[in-house]
Amino acid sequence: MNRAPLKHSSLAFSAILFLSVFSLFASAAGARELRIEKFDSQIVVSPKGAIDVTETIRVQFIGSWKGLYREIPVEYVTPQGLNYTLFLNVKRVTEGSGNSLKFESSRERHYRKLKIYVPEAQDSRRTIIIEYSVSDALRFFEDHDELYWNVTGDEWDVPSTRRMPAWSYPKVQRASA
Repeated sequence: MNRAPLKHSSLAFSAILFLSVFSLFASAAGARELRIEKFDSQIVVSPKGAIDVTETIRVQFIGSWKGLYREIPVEYVTPQGLNYTLFLNVKRVTEGSGNSLKFESSRERHYRKLKIYVPEAQDSRRTIIIEYSVSDALRFFEDHDELYWNVTGDEWDVPSTRRMPAWSYPKVQRASA
């Protein structure tokens, strides 16, 4: 007569153990992670104030993915409290092999958001190259010129291990007074 409660508690324990083991395997099978292993940015400044940017992003996809987002800041508040908007033109998005990648572009808050589709982005490492120009990145003043550029952005939701910007400036000759 005293065995009935023991039978129910061992049955409950077995059920809890089964659910725990099942959820452990289910979560491991569906685990997803995205890591930016390397972010290189080549920035070429033209004498007229435009910049040409080539970003090379090496990504590790863990689990099943359709691609990634790249958010590029395009609106800033000046020290005088005014909004300053950059005009960004995406030229192309490719894989490391040079094949074009499909992407969508939208504006969200003060960012240009690129939704980049990466085929076969499951448990793989891929290189994505984004080429764009910004027509009004360099500002000219009487006593100086100013370039303010947030190279990698500031709202990545994924870990990034290595960021390497490289700048090229035009040779400028100032007129003497």
